[in-house]
Amino acid sequence: MLNLYLYENQFDELLASNENIKNWQIICPSPQRADLYRDILIRRGLASTCETITIAKFLSDHLELSESQTKLSKSELMVDLWTFWKSAVNDDYEKFHFSFELFTEVRSYDLSQNLIEELGQLETLEKECIAGLMRFHTYVENFNIVDEQKSYQLVSEQFRAEENIGYIFIGFDHLNANQIDMLKGMGNKAEVYVPISKEVFNQCDGKVFWPNWIETQQLKEEIEFENIDCEYISIPSGRSAEYFSELIRQDKQLISFSNSLDLSQVNSLLIPEKRFKTDFALFFSSVDQITSKIQEQLNLNGGVLSCDDIQKFLTKLSLLNFNEDNFIKLKTILSFKNEIKAYSEKATINEELRSSDLKLIKEVLGLNLPRTSVVNLTKDDTGTIGIRDNLLSLEDCENKYLYISKDDLGALTTAQRFSNDVLVIFSAFGPLQSKALDIASLRSLIRQFIQSGGKLILEEGLLHGNSIAESLFDGVNLNDYNLEVSKRLSFEKRAQQKASVGEKLSPSFIQTYIDCPKKWHLKYAQGVDLDVSSSAFIDRRYIGTINHSVIEAYVEKHESFSESILRELIKNTLNRFIVENSLLPERIDIESLRLAIESYCSSIIIKLLEIKKDKDVELIFERDISKVNEEYKGFIDLLIKKGNDFYVYDFKTSGGSIPNKTDIVDYRKIQLIAYYRAWSREHSLKGGGYLCLENLKDSFFIGDEVFFGEFHSKSKQIEEVDLDEFQDHMKEIIKEMGSVETWPARPMSNQTCTFCVANPVCAKGEMQ
Repeated sequence: MLNLYLYENQFDELLASNENIKNWQIICPSPQRADLYRDILIRRGLASTCETITIAKFLSDHLELSESQTKLSKSELMVDLWTFWKSAVNDDYEKFHFSFELFTEVRSYDLSQNLIEELGQLETLEKECIAGLMRFHTYVENFNIVDEQKSYQLVSEQFRAEENIGYIFIGFDHLNANQIDMLKGMGNKAEVYVPISKEVFNQCDGKVFWPNWIETQQLKEEIEFENIDCEYISIPSGRSAEYFSELIRQDKQLISFSNSLDLSQVNSLLIPEKRFKTDFALFFSSVDQITSKIQEQLNLNGGVLSCDDIQKFLTKLSLLNFNEDNFIKLKTILSFKNEIKAYSEKATINEELRSSDLKLIKEVLGLNLPRTSVVNLTKDDTGTIGIRDNLLSLEDCENKYLYISKDDLGALTTAQRFSNDVLVIFSAFGPLQSKALDIASLRSLIRQFIQSGGKLILEEGLLHGNSIAESLFDGVNLNDYNLEVSKRLSFEKRAQQKASVGEKLSPSFIQTYIDCPKKWHLKYAQGVDLDVSSSAFIDRRYIGTINHSVIEAYVEKHESFSESILRELIKNTLNRFIVENSLLPERIDIESLRLAIESYCSSIIIKLLEIKKDKDVELIFERDISKVNEEYKGFIDLLIKKGNDFYVYDFKTSGGSIPNKTDIVDYRKIQLIAYYRAWSREHSLKGGGYLCLENLKDSFFIGDEVFFGEFHSKSKQIEEVDLDEFQDHMKEIIKEMGSVETWPARPMSNQTCTFCVANPVCAKGEMQ
């Protein structure tokens, strides 16, 4: 018989109330949940009579296939149906993907074509999509394919109960129509139980909830939550790790409300001497990189290549990565080769690869490559950092803290994949997945946690106008426990080092402080390189240096412009730069960069060669300003001298890196004006500007402009600068830099954070 068992506190009440059943098989949706419930049974001395397995293992044990039936995984079915779609419909992968996702959802409700026919009456679904669904259904039926959903139906028919064994299905956030039908079929042959909290069941007040498809006779009791009081600690956004290090010490334990941890989340949860296990997408970045390289090959060959040619290309890549001991990328390349080989052998139409095929293979790899986890090593093990699932197994919570962030609640918001009219039809065939039921279950767990002595830590702003938070804490009187001022951490406790503020400063040193005091302190006091960089690519800082070197070398050595000479110069400059800086970029990346540098440098070289023809003009590159002034040090990219007058220029790769007029006038961007001030002390300075290499029309000028007049516009010009006022402002900034004791994370603009590696975990606006 199939029973929906309503427990008061813990699911093992079921075992105590069925003493006549000597042995139990407990079936869970995932290995993680199976481990969790196995641990509960071990702690309660019940493990000897209970076997805990996953639903996948259960299906494998009971499923028997005939010779005519073929078992396919999701990725295998996807390849088959894409091949079928491409030959019968078109090569629009996005439309296929939507139809495939809809098809797999349809099969979780109904294995016949009845549901597809119902959907065919909707005007909101394209006829092409409905036709695709019918073709998919016909294909699966004609070739006798057994997918996961078909497995439930077959096991329902083939299930043979063992004597004196009860079956418990637990830990499922959702049971679909086929799973429930399987349970009902099993219930005709054995004792089958699905435990659920009585409190949660009483909130399932509609047909859409899966418990109501199992138990239709049980009357719901009216729920009125008893109010409970709870003090919570509020901590600033982005600073959780600092606070946890102080709050979660010795035998205290932290539980994250996230349902799984990835490495980016762990950054904000790290606590010394606490163990954690986190998901790690080991192959994620390498799959992206290889996909990008194959796409580049497709682009170079009119959007199509034979699978044999791609195999040869991947073989070359694999040898390169083998020689460099890059075994993660090597594993990815070999997996790509295997998938492309299997794909090309599927049908003649698959012997050539296009962008749409590449999208499919990338998705298939995402399903087939192994999942990995990371665990940390601690010198003194004082416990673990748990996740939301651990709330299912907690008893005494006296020394446990539950941390809930705004991101955690964001994951609970409803995200519908299909329109409401589609869901209405689905609801006639089976239960819908419901966030409302998830929230009801979590609310019950949070209340149990609080009543068992657990404490809450909430991210600041979590409770402000958040409907999910209001629902989760319904019946909980939350009182903010304000930490004493001495316990609210500030950055100076963490970093007492000060940057050395010398007599002569480079404009970039001062500019970094203006951009963000925290970034300046980390870079110059603590020696942290905050720019995104890697030996695998040539980053934006290097590109600027290479541009300058190419421009200077060409203009100084040549009188006329030649594309072939420029290309050879760029090639030699790039190769030398790569060796000198121990970089390891891919060959394709080098070629792309060579083309970009040629584009950046061509126009300005042509213009400077034209200016150079004037015998009264001298071009001076990379001039050291520390020798001509007492205040600043650094190098000016370009000085143009005409007679006794000078013009100061700074090269910028793109228009996005050129400050706007307001930032220059208000001294928020100081580089050019600092050069202007330094050179004007002993020279007649008439003008200058930022020269945009990407497009000279985006350049910005100060003072008189006699060389780049065709690129000059009033909207991108300042006629004059009050250099005395500027210097007074700089003295105040420099004085502040030398005297401050705290360094707030106060970026002047979002652009300041774009290439900063601290950006994902930086508490902007907070004292750090």
